[in-house]
Amino acid sequence: MRRFFVTPEAVQNDTVVFDAELARHMGKVLRLTSGEQVTVSTGDGTAYMVTLEEFGKDYVTGRIIEKMDNLQETSMEVVLYQGMPKGDKLELIIQKCTELGVSQVIPVETSRSVVHLDGNKAGKKLERWQKIAQEASQQSKRVQVPTVGPYYNWKQMLKEVEQAEGLTIVFWEDEQTQSLKALLRSQSAKPQRINLIVGPEGGLSEDEVAQLRDLGAVSASLGKRILRTETAGMAGISMIMYEFDELE
Repeated sequence: MRRFFVTPEAVQNDTVVFDAELARHMGKVLRLTSGEQVTVSTGDGTAYMVTLEEFGKDYVTGRIIEKMDNLQETSMEVVLYQGMPKGDKLELIIQKCTELGVSQVIPVETSRSVVHLDGNKAGKKLERWQKIAQEASQQSKRVQVPTVGPYYNWKQMLKEVEQAEGLTIVFWEDEQTQSLKALLRSQSAKPQRINLIVGPEGGLSEDEVAQLRDLGAVSASLGKRILRTETAGMAGISMIMYEFDELE
């Protein structure tokens, strides 16, 4: 069954109004017709089964026939603070981590980040990254679209981490005593929120890791091999979802 994301404002009582862009895609590309059923999500965890009714020139309407249970989403929140990588690697990270169930991806400029974006360019990038998250959510049949952003410098991230609830984990290749597996299994209960911090190419500096530890973060290793920055977050989220039975 096809799945579409709309804004909450598009849902009016028992009717969904699809905008012009979606209407063109539904009618001209997918060749959907009146009477067919689709799944609609507002991106905040709410989903509906909808029967398509009227196909206009720049809109489509549908009638809600059932509100659906939120079975695709995890019971805990996973936030990825990703050190800004080079090229288009962040697009891959956002896409795959969305498929794995991440709740939010926050790009962060660290001391070893090569890429630095000013306010205007960062805003345009965030728009593109958010669209990638929406498309990945649609493909993986999620009912919630992860938030991408805000775009942080190091000090801004430290301030947020200091106030963040839950377990904060720093993936650090020089961590010698604690693996992610051991750390997760040492928890007495499933955390309601896990904050993951991944460095860019070259990793985080020792000073950056020390600053995070001072705020209560715990450093952990992802194993004997050094993973690329675009792999680390995916591997960590996969292990977390498996360890806390979120892949069933």
